Amino acid sequence: MALLELSRVAAGYGAIQILHDVSLRVNEGEVVAVIGPNGAGKSTTFKVIMNLITHLGGEITFAGRPLVGQRPDRVLALGLGYVPQGRVVFSQMTVRENLEMGAYLERDRARIRASMDYVFALFPRLGERQRQLAGSMSGGEQQMLSMGRALMMRPRMLMLDEPSLGLSPRFVDEVFDKIVELARGGLTVMLVEQNAARALE
Repeated sequence: MALLELSRVAAGYGAIQILHDVSLRVNEGEVVAVIGPNGAGKSTTFKVIMNLITHLGGEITFAGRPLVGQRPDRVLALGLGYVPQGRVVFSQMTVRENLEMGAYLERDRARIRASMDYVFALFPRLGERQRQLAGSMSGGEQQMLSMGRALMMRPRMLMLDEPSLGLSPRFVDEVFDKIVELARGGLTVMLVEQNAARALE
């Protein structure tokens, strides 16, 4: 059984339909790249999975459970992590506070500490800058923080929307290295990526 499956999904923004009959499967342990030209609906596909835009038809399931009609926080609780495009961070909050926001559904303090340790082991730079305001970090560091925040709930699958967008070549390499590391650790990954060659690699 696929971990994530879309069957003939239609979606859009209000009455404006963007997706028409989109079907895809992501199996456990896979790394799947969604590629295509600007405006093809790649980011829209991620948003309808997370129930952030209007669902107009078709079925979406994750681990056999239907996602259509679920609030975004319930989708996260099922084990689906999402890193939106554009390095979305809480700029006036510290690195640590941003990560804590990623675990806002978790009530067990020990599990939150364990997730924080996991993220700091994966991204040592974040551990060194726990008290730094997120808005004062470089673009690459903010992207790592966005990824770390999504990992705080220890998802079964991570969706990354354009993780290399606007980053320097050094940070592009580092972000892709981390994606590979996560995948080798057993995390299922789906990414939208403008850098098709790197994504396919």
